[in-house]
Amino acid sequence: MEKNNLLENTEKLFEIVAVLASSIGQKSRLKILQLLSQAPRSVENLAELSGESTANTSQHLQRLYKDGLVSVHKDRLSRIYSLRDERIASFIENLLDLAECISTDYLKCSNQITNDEIKNQKSIVEIIKEVKNKKAVLLDVRDEYEAECSPVTGALTIPLKKISSRAKSFSKSKIYYLFCRGRICHTASEGVQILRKLGFKAYRLHESPNTLKHLIKNDPNRSSYV
Repeated sequence: MEKNNLLENTEKLFEIVAVLASSIGQKSRLKILQLLSQAPRSVENLAELSGESTANTSQHLQRLYKDGLVSVHKDRLSRIYSLRDERIASFIENLLDLAECISTDYLKCSNQITNDEIKNQKSIVEIIKEVKNKKAVLLDVRDEYEAECSPVTGALTIPLKKISSRAKSFSKSKIYYLFCRGRICHTASEGVQILRKLGFKAYRLHESPNTLKHLIKNDPNRSSYV
């Protein structure tokens, strides 16, 4: 292959990747991708959850579809969108990891969602071991639909609005680790505050369901979660 062809294709590859980065690198589209990493959604549902108008959400989805980041299928009168590849969810997590490392503004905002008081101080490996040994409970506070579409093995699903009533059956001898859509989500923080007011030991995890799912899936003692 001639050198000019090699250089031309190299430039083309950078251009292709730049288009994908541009597609993801917009706040509204990033919010949509995070929602889709939990469960497939309609345009109207995504608009409601993201706080965007239906028209803007539709435009963002068209761009994401054009760039190959989402897929779509029809369900009666609705168009249901989902992530084209689950590695997109992992990429978003890696992007958030990078933001934590290099952005002081990110850390300031993040600490308003998960301050040191409610943040767990143990490694996720230690927490998983506690859950396996029945000393702790992994608590998914997303809604039932999201938990059903992207389940985490061994986690107890109790949506935030039901925590107060369901806590009556909880044991105060155990520790409760709550998670929601990931670190850029306040639901788990609210759940921790509710449980603490009721006298339980509770902490929030910043790991997303996607991250937890893969950690547990790759655990050699996975069967002990169930």
